[in-house]
Amino acid sequence: MRRLKDSPWLRRAAFALAVGSALAAIGMTPFGPYFERLSIDVLIPVRAWLGTPPFAPEESDVAVVAIDEQTYRTKPFDTTPKIAWTREIATVLTSIDDAGAKAIGLDVVFPASLDQPDLLPGWDKPLNQLLFKARKTERILLGQVRLSNTIVRPYPGQIRAAGGESNVRTLNLVFDADDVVRRYPATWDVADGGAPVTSFAAELARRAGIAPPEGEFLINYVGSTVEAPTYSFVDLYVCANQLETAFFEEHFKGKIVLLGEALDVEDRRTPASRWALGREVPAGARCAVPASASFQPVVVRRTIPGVYIHAAALNTITKGIALRTLGPQAGPVAVGVGGAALGMLLFLVGPLAGLAIAGGLLAALAAGSIVAFQHNIVLPLLPLVGAGIVTYVAVYAFRFIVEDREKRRIRNAFRHYLAPVLVDRLARDPAALRLGGEERRITVFFSDIAGFTTITESMREEPGKLVEILNRYLTVMSAAIERNGGYIDKFIGDAVMAIWNAPLDDREAEAHAVTAALECVEGLAAFNRDVVAGEYGLPPIGTRIGIATGVAIVGNMGSTSRFNYTVTGDIVNLAARLEGANKEYGTTVMVHEATAKGAGRGFLLRRLDRLVVKGKTVPVKVFEVVARAGSAGEEQRERVRRFHAAIALYYRRAFAEAAAAFDALAGEDRAAGLYRDRCRHYMENPPPARWNRAFQLTTK
Repeated sequence: MRRLKDSPWLRRAAFALAVGSALAAIGMTPFGPYFERLSIDVLIPVRAWLGTPPFAPEESDVAVVAIDEQTYRTKPFDTTPKIAWTREIATVLTSIDDAGAKAIGLDVVFPASLDQPDLLPGWDKPLNQLLFKARKTERILLGQVRLSNTIVRPYPGQIRAAGGESNVRTLNLVFDADDVVRRYPATWDVADGGAPVTSFAAELARRAGIAPPEGEFLINYVGSTVEAPTYSFVDLYVCANQLETAFFEEHFKGKIVLLGEALDVEDRRTPASRWALGREVPAGARCAVPASASFQPVVVRRTIPGVYIHAAALNTITKGIALRTLGPQAGPVAVGVGGAALGMLLFLVGPLAGLAIAGGLLAALAAGSIVAFQHNIVLPLLPLVGAGIVTYVAVYAFRFIVEDREKRRIRNAFRHYLAPVLVDRLARDPAALRLGGEERRITVFFSDIAGFTTITESMREEPGKLVEILNRYLTVMSAAIERNGGYIDKFIGDAVMAIWNAPLDDREAEAHAVTAALECVEGLAAFNRDVVAGEYGLPPIGTRIGIATGVAIVGNMGSTSRFNYTVTGDIVNLAARLEGANKEYGTTVMVHEATAKGAGRGFLLRRLDRLVVKGKTVPVKVFEVVARAGSAGEEQRERVRRFHAAIALYYRRAFAEAAAAFDALAGEDRAAGLYRDRCRHYMENPPPARWNRAFQLTTK
């Protein structure tokens, strides 16, 4: 099995999986469910903006009687302390109860009373009578508030009148870490360690004939300031005194009614729908006091009176629309899987493309979350968004710190050997560089300056100029090789050795090598004109190129402290021999048969010979590269056809006819003159019957 560090994709997959696992692990902590609930804060305002609340205001099962700012500013309440309001409260609640309300809950607590022997005995009698009347049918529920070490409870006389502790419930709410109320308890533990009792909203729902939930649930807020139709207490008080029974029946029959304070500064709580809040305008109808006289808060805040949270919880229970998350295990797993999948995707593209992909996925996620929310399902939108951000940063940080460091190392190692385009390809795919030896089919290129020894001797007194000319010449050769994807193995004095199809794959290695050879010849012509003759005033220099294709061993070779990426094998020796064989035939570019076949029909080639190079016994077919097929002139094509016709005569032992044909071409064609001389030799000394038509090369 390949080691992890040797496989970039295994390494990337492992990293993406690690990121996903870390995200899932975080989701399994106590903070996980909280972060999942944060999605509600975004989805409720979006749903409100789309105009698709879970129910219309007139469909609310709850009505709120608000002791509001207008109540405090209207007689008789503006000059009467709140402790003395019990008779007015009894008046309003009696009218609501008589109108057929299913249940009434008091979100106000009167811990003290004027109904005492030394104050005003019998002052609370109207309220106590109402509580006593409703106790048998459990229509009225009192509230209490738990503080740090104490409980603020209704006055004992009210509790006795209501039927005792069974008609008292806790009004406290459950806050998340950011003091936002998203959850509502189904039960509360009791101080003496007894069985838990139902919560305020759950008990009111039970008394209204709705089965209470079994555990804690997520409140499905409507998404506005007023979570239920709201009626000003002072308006209902005036209406009750005017005996407007029809109004009460129209608006409170069959409803669960909450009495609570809706003030601008007291008992304010932050709901999950805080981002969708608007101005606090009561939504209920008016009976006697005009709405224009109501108090309008100056500051719009992201809090609402606590009574509306109880109202939202009640509607959530009665309508069966409690929000549901994926759960403590499924949610984190979804986040982890999403993070891992995104990580693998980001490894395929660059940062900008990755940002676009992440944005597209986020848009799809948001759309899916909105659709799911319409069905009361809360997808982990914010955790997934957070996971996307973390994954994006982690992946590209990993790529920069780890993988780009590897790429920089490769660039530094190969920038003097490979063309920049190949360095970039190798950096993108380090696995393409396989250290150690391996067998590969490669194309080997050798070039040399023709007559370099003579040039060296003529410039013996100017070694600096010689080195300068040589370096500029090698620059021309190197540029042509690198433009065509070649790997420069080494410089040997004035010679250049290059290979194709290693270290990177090249399916057109032969064609690229031949193209590079022709560009070297063209580049040398310009170099002679502009530099050798133009700058130095020297006679032009020539070059010879040999190219062979076959299987060789490539890889890092050398000692443990110093090595070189190179190639070894018979094909290397053959290419070097072909480079030297050009001198024998008077050619510039000579290629092996396998190279000629692999290069395709894009070049005009001339078959030269069946050559047995020094040190070998098996002949190989060799060809001269004349020109590119598209740029070859008709005269060149005609000379090649005539040469091929002459060599066919030569192979058929028609030496006299062949000699005449070659002689007609031999003016400036050394290869034709060489064959003419061979024909004349064979005319006098015929070859053996089993003649293999090969020529033994005795020089380099």
